[in-house]
Amino acid sequence: MQDSQLKTSSSAMTDEARAAVWTGILGAAKHLGKKAPPPLRQRPTVVQLRQGTSDTPVYFIGAGLYELHTAQLMPPQHSIFAAEITWPAAWHDAAAKNETDATPVLQDMVVPYVTALRAHAGDKPCVIAGYSFHASMAFEIAHQLQAKGGKVDLVMVLDAPAEYPLPHKAAWKNLRETWMPRAREHAASRNSPSVASRFAMSLSIVHWALAVAGRFVKRRFAESALRDPGELTTKLDTLGRPMHWPLINRLYDNSLRAYKLRRLDCRGVLFRADRSEDCPALHLDLSLGWADLFGKGFEIVQVTGDHYTMMREHPHDQNLAREMSDALDRHCAKPRRATESPAIAVS
Repeated sequence: MQDSQLKTSSSAMTDEARAAVWTGILGAAKHLGKKAPPPLRQRPTVVQLRQGTSDTPVYFIGAGLYELHTAQLMPPQHSIFAAEITWPAAWHDAAAKNETDATPVLQDMVVPYVTALRAHAGDKPCVIAGYSFHASMAFEIAHQLQAKGGKVDLVMVLDAPAEYPLPHKAAWKNLRETWMPRAREHAASRNSPSVASRFAMSLSIVHWALAVAGRFVKRRFAESALRDPGELTTKLDTLGRPMHWPLINRLYDNSLRAYKLRRLDCRGVLFRADRSEDCPALHLDLSLGWADLFGKGFEIVQVTGDHYTMMREHPHDQNLAREMSDALDRHCAKPRRATESPAIAVS
């Protein structure tokens, strides 16, 4: 079933992807106009963003405007798809009521994606890509897909940390490491940081923590006192209602409440942007915590732009598309020989 699915007409499948994006836009427009949401027709879970000649399909998690844009910028040899589901209305309502126990954990959240990709890719090796929180989803999807007999060659992480610690915990951890480094790291360092540099780093950490706390207080004040629901998105639930970003973010946060990272038996590539949102630290982890989580090798690719502009603004979007294409050529042109050992590379 796979060859016929992966080689469907480019124009038809691209129109299908555009329709998926515009359905969300229309739903948001109806909400702003205080009109009833449009009835949701049955939409395909997997849509093609770009037809290519490659036998290895690439699946973005999330069929949004920026995934479609990035796919269109990539060379035509890559077969690129996107997987998206309409979230259950029960999830939407649970997030609105802040009923944590009624929201899904990550393992359950990705099950519909796993089912769709297993049916679409079949026995073909595939690549899974995720931007921001969708990277965590892509990582768990790859685990479950492999457990069901699917083949994942590569997971592409687009500027996302492996873990999302609470800001105050991240700040406290970095302060402790600034003043009380582990003995092994301290002994290995020929140039131990001076007291002045430690004070400077501590001020940066405190300033970062206060800025994060300030944004949190401002957001909560807007939600409670001003009744501001936050930014409206084009993500629709099964009743056709568009979701506001704070509710989506709450679902993301709640999904990780019991999630345990474990090593994945494939290769990984992190596309790392300029991350000013990270808590400052003396020793920067360029891998964002992913380095030890891929059993067949891991690569870091530094791209231009920040977390938002890397996919949304010229020339950063073109640079990202080029780097993704180059990574696919490196890792998917031919299978890795059994004698090759996993390695970490930084581009």
